[in-house]
Amino acid sequence: MGILVRGRRLRITIAAALAAAAVVAVLLVVGSSSPASANTTTPVAKAAGGTTLTVAYGSTFVFLTPALAVKWWGGVAKEFEKAHPGVTVKFDPIPGSYNDIVTKLSLLYRSSSTAPDVAELPDGELGGWVASDYLLPLNKYLPTATYWKNFPQSVKNETTFNGTTYAVDHGENTNALFYNIPMFKKAGIPVPWQPHSWADILSAAAKIHKSNATVWPLWLQGGSAGGTIAIQYNGGNLLQGSSTPTIYDSKTKKWVVDSPGLLQTFQFYSDLAKNHLEAPASELLNPNAVDNVPALTSEQKMAIVVGANFYGEAWVKATCGPCWTAAPKTMGVAYLPTQNGPGYASSLGGWELAIGAHTKNASLAWDFIQTAQQETNMIDADNWGGWVPPDKQYWTAPQYTNYAPPYQSFFAKIMPTAVDEPNTTDFAIWGTGFNDATGAIIENPSTTPQQALTIMKNYVTQQLGSGLVETLK
Repeated sequence: MGILVRGRRLRITIAAALAAAAVVAVLLVVGSSSPASANTTTPVAKAAGGTTLTVAYGSTFVFLTPALAVKWWGGVAKEFEKAHPGVTVKFDPIPGSYNDIVTKLSLLYRSSSTAPDVAELPDGELGGWVASDYLLPLNKYLPTATYWKNFPQSVKNETTFNGTTYAVDHGENTNALFYNIPMFKKAGIPVPWQPHSWADILSAAAKIHKSNATVWPLWLQGGSAGGTIAIQYNGGNLLQGSSTPTIYDSKTKKWVVDSPGLLQTFQFYSDLAKNHLEAPASELLNPNAVDNVPALTSEQKMAIVVGANFYGEAWVKATCGPCWTAAPKTMGVAYLPTQNGPGYASSLGGWELAIGAHTKNASLAWDFIQTAQQETNMIDADNWGGWVPPDKQYWTAPQYTNYAPPYQSFFAKIMPTAVDEPNTTDFAIWGTGFNDATGAIIENPSTTPQQALTIMKNYVTQQLGSGLVETLK
């Protein structure tokens, strides 16, 4: 199709989306299935004849391309149906953006007649669905999930509320810095490059700008057009590396709307904007900004990119989103440092598999998830979805590390210290306020960090009330 479609992210035409969805039926019959892992319990056939299991997933946003999404889900369905004679998997593919997926699933869950038995969900929205009693608690099933014990606690936290787990992760994103090696050499910056503070990053960007005024020194998205998921790949990483990274105070049950860390983060955005060290505002505020990064990077339009592991996976031949065989020799990777060092920072976020609370086929739904989570299936999903495996046993598995070297191994090493964003109901409000603040700086570089902080504070306070927000000193 010649269209790059980010596995959590990229653009696709309506015609391409429909074509990709139509292929599902074919793949359910002829798609290749993945062998069961010795590390995971093989599902036991339990079904009576004529049973239908409904499965909803993002068809054009979650995997790196629609074709890979169809291939993976079709393969899992074929394997599951073989182990469960008489059961038919019926897919409800959801085309469109992140927000389209969230909206469609929320509508489906409102009625037991339309709610899917199994759904692929973003962790950042789980809080709302859990609060609405849309998801089935999974605690009684988890003892049979051999992969669960291998998940880092931060990954388990994404799907657990007050001790109850409502979903299991099948892919995670971690974040760091990509940098263009030839551009760095031209600017006289030694490579390999590893900055030790935010000042080091700004210094490198300034040198790039001086040596080549035609490229964008640094990519750091902001604004609300791309939704709150963009925080995970951009400004949220800076906040995690600030002196006060807290977003939600679990002790006081309040959202932080004023803190030294927020001010430091907005100051970094301001330094970029005032010194012409960022990409054009039209690019950064584009609703598809996250989606566009792999292509813009392959066109060598920017020197430094704050971004996620999936960029490296997008460039390989198996994905071609877009194909860029020179990427491993052109784009180096470095950890994102904390503001003044020492240490590094990364946000964490994943896509989860959950069972609808009102399903009549709970055991079958869990067996389907078990099939999806078997070793080969999990690693295929992580390669094709642009993720790091949630099961730490697979961080060094050749099937994973050889897919897009050297990026796979690098981003897997970040997993143990990456921090997940709050998944409670009101995160979308906090995130919108944060995005409004960064967007104001990008759109108008004369906006001061304090003014940006006021924009955020006013919005979140108006939406949640003064009793649910707080200031950290």
